[in-house]
Amino acid sequence: MFPDKAKMVRNANAILLMFAVAPVVYLVLAALVTFGKGGFARDQNIIPVLFFAFVVVSLVNIGMIVFVQTSKSIMSERGRYDPVGRTYLIMSTGAVLAEAYTIYGLVLTLLSGSIFYAIGFSFVAWACLWWVRARFKMNLGKLPDA
Repeated sequence: MFPDKAKMVRNANAILLMFAVAPVVYLVLAALVTFGKGGFARDQNIIPVLFFAFVVVSLVNIGMIVFVQTSKSIMSERGRYDPVGRTYLIMSTGAVLAEAYTIYGLVLTLLSGSIFYAIGFSFVAWACLWWVRARFKMNLGKLPDA
């Protein structure tokens, strides 16, 4: 997948940076669209139900991130012949799963007109990205120098 560890680290850092900046873009977009107006939902009574559903899905998503980042058995076969690629795939999977929180917040913000949903879910996304990055650095330390 990658010819060397340095190229993989550059690509991984670029992905993490893009996923860390994306919530800011979503917040600006949501603020511009909903500033001073109500949301796009015709019936605002759906917002608490949708919020609860997103919270439940988010909890499952956190479980998936923890499982993917800590499991020794995920892609263990690939780790034998391509440990650098395995480390990258585990990090990128966790980063993509963490980015889902920002989308949940954006959807709730656009439907309700309240920017607080996007802000809250963005903080959760940044916390998960920070944890995924920490796990990535730990996994990098375990890779052989090549």
